[in-house]
Amino acid sequence: MYHWPITSGEGRIIQPHTFVKTGLRWHLRAFDEKHQQFRDFVLSRFRGQPEILDNATHNAAQDIGWNSTIEMIFCPDSRLTTAQQKVIEQDYQMQDGKLVTKTRAALAQYLLQDMQVNIKFHDAIPEAQQLTLLNLNDIKPWLFNA
Repeated sequence: MYHWPITSGEGRIIQPHTFVKTGLRWHLRAFDEKHQQFRDFVLSRFRGQPEILDNATHNAAQDIGWNSTIEMIFCPDSRLTTAQQKVIEQDYQMQDGKLVTKTRAALAQYLLQDMQVNIKFHDAIPEAQQLTLLNLNDIKPWLFNA
């Protein structure tokens, strides 16, 4: 268990278990004592040296989001022409017009970001957001602010 200052000006008591590379940033997956749940912390937001407290009482085996595997199903944006959709299907080697990707539930939000899929609104230009997520309701519990 560590007490670690972060950029918000407050310290956090966390119990880390895994480093995660998400796109451009590194995160630390840890149990957060303040919120009593497992969360991701951006490493660049930590400040100073952590204070080592007691032994951890929460570990990776208890992190349901980390240990749950989900499928995310993507398809070409329906606003694209049929020809454009076929190109997207080929680009992503889709089967029956779908790309099924398995990921840890805790990483679902980051996969959406990597695939440049915005679930809150469609870009006005369909070519800018080439994919859509078909099974949003299935993965919604694992997303931030969804």
